[in-house]
Amino acid sequence: MNIKHVLGGIGLSLALGGLVAPVRGQGAPAPGTPPPGAMMDGGRAQRLDRLAQRLKLTDAQKVSCQAIFAKHKDKLKAERQALRDAHKAYREALEQPDANVDNLRNLNRALADRKFDLQMEGRAQRQELRAVLTPEQREKAAFMMGRMAGMREGGHGWRGPGGMHKGWGQDCPGPMAKPMP
Repeated sequence: MNIKHVLGGIGLSLALGGLVAPVRGQGAPAPGTPPPGAMMDGGRAQRLDRLAQRLKLTDAQKVSCQAIFAKHKDKLKAERQALRDAHKAYREALEQPDANVDNLRNLNRALADRKFDLQMEGRAQRQELRAVLTPEQREKAAFMMGRMAGMREGGHGWRGPGGMHKGWGQDCPGPMAKPMP
């Protein structure tokens, strides 16, 4: 399981505010791209506006969502950085020909712990965000997140080209067969 898939599990936080940035394996971003997290503050408002329009959020809901994002912003940022650091340490240790297996095991556990910590912080944020939404908005957000999860896995939404969930036959169309709520 790679880091992008782990972070992809933080779904609703990404859709509602883009707080979860992908963790890059390398230290520097590709030429022409901003460093991780650089656009989050400016882009968050635009993403929230777009989502507010799609989910038909009330002004009170928008204010609540902004407060939830602000509450978790620093913790998520710290957790993402801790994950990057743990991943870098583990990757560098793996490259050492004389690396001690026990040290590698400990670094791997530390990496798993950082992934878990980030997932739990994202989960806490998602739970708070869900509490702000109406049942209809939660259903629509879940639908949107299902499409995003499929795209993150390299497909075209719903986990693959053609909108078919992996393992589903032609006689059993994936969720894309349903109209968006």
